[in-house]
Amino acid sequence: MWQKEAQDKFGVETIESDVMKAALNDWVNIYQGKPDWTLPDDKGNVDIESFNFAKKLCNETARLTTLALGITVEGSTRADWINGFMESYIARMKNDECEKACAFGYIILKPNGTGIDYVMPWDFCPTHQTDGKVDGGIFFDHYHEPGDKWYYTRLEWQRFEDVSEDVRIFRITNKTYRATGANGIGQECNIKETVWANLQEDVAYENIEQPLFSIFKMPLSNNIDMGSPLGVSIFSNAQKELKSLDIAWTRLEDEIFDSQKITFLGDMLIDEPGRPVRNRFAPGGAVDKTGKALPRHVHILPGTSEGDEYHEVNPALQTADRLSGIDHFLNLVGVKCGYSTGQFVLNGRTGHVTATQVEADDRETIQYIKQIRDSFQMATDGLIYALDKYADIYNLAPVGVYEVNYDFGDITYNWEEDRSRHWGYVMQGKYPLWLYYTKFEGMSEEEAKLLVAEAKFENEPQEGLFGEE
Repeated sequence: MWQKEAQDKFGVETIESDVMKAALNDWVNIYQGKPDWTLPDDKGNVDIESFNFAKKLCNETARLTTLALGITVEGSTRADWINGFMESYIARMKNDECEKACAFGYIILKPNGTGIDYVMPWDFCPTHQTDGKVDGGIFFDHYHEPGDKWYYTRLEWQRFEDVSEDVRIFRITNKTYRATGANGIGQECNIKETVWANLQEDVAYENIEQPLFSIFKMPLSNNIDMGSPLGVSIFSNAQKELKSLDIAWTRLEDEIFDSQKITFLGDMLIDEPGRPVRNRFAPGGAVDKTGKALPRHVHILPGTSEGDEYHEVNPALQTADRLSGIDHFLNLVGVKCGYSTGQFVLNGRTGHVTATQVEADDRETIQYIKQIRDSFQMATDGLIYALDKYADIYNLAPVGVYEVNYDFGDITYNWEEDRSRHWGYVMQGKYPLWLYYTKFEGMSEEEAKLLVAEAKFENEPQEGLFGEE
């Protein structure tokens, strides 16, 4: 709805196809645990439930991508100003935004002068691409004050324009609208009468080489719309397997729920002959002669020949076979999403596993996460470039050079193996004992050095009454 109105207001066509919009809608529903295969039938019955493994898949991918993430910007006062945004940026990426990028294929990172906006695909309408990279688009921003009848919408169109053969500008145009409901943007209004009064309606900048926003997208080829520059969800190639996994989980749950012993009783065992059948049941189920409710696993056989039959049924569980099927689909989902075989199974590795073993067994996983980290670093570079230009435009910090350093955690790291190796270095005299204490025992440098000094004092021969010959 927003995209169609935005295109009409600016007279521009989106480069996002209908098939991509439909795919995004599917990914959002799957991520929220509401895929179309869990919808009720005409009678309101739900045959398949979602156990939302897609959420776990995106969460784990984001966790590995941002593991021990560190970003520092150094080199000048301008660098220090940019670096001031990195702590909150890292926190947002670790806790939220990276996971959403995995689920929806991409998110947009856009400075706003005082911070960073994390724009979801449904609040962005791409309008132009160059060499497979989106460099123009319309952003949607919404505002509503509780109690106010007006719903405000701001459309911000960012794009490059060629003024002449030698001059190219980056232009930003803002338009604001208000409506009495949230179902449309309504009529155009004066931006000065809105919460965005500090923004200019139209402004152009020279000497801009990259767009003033950056897109963090998954490093996957778009096989939904072959010509689209937009990213695809990490589970876009495994939707059929996610459905099969939900079926397997549902059938296991149904079987466990129905595994309770069932007892069939003839009606004479609980009632007197001649009593109307309708009196044998209460709102909560069957009742005995005194009107006391019977356990829910008891079922009545009315109208039997003698009325005193008694049968027990104990359903046999096929849990092992069911779990084996679940493991199969878990593994298949992981493999189709880029992970190594066995990355997602109910019965994982057991015993001591060295980092060398992990690296050998999880080669595909390591390479996959490395690709996503490379995409994340490229997007962050674009964001930092935009922050730098905002500082120029609004004179937010003195001009200066900057250098960006990235640090990612090793996903094959094994703490016990590392501790054992470093202790060997200590025993060989190749590693300071105090440094070992700080790294593996949680001591401060001062505490560790004091402990080493005290131990050395206690173990060295002392001169004195008993130390003299």
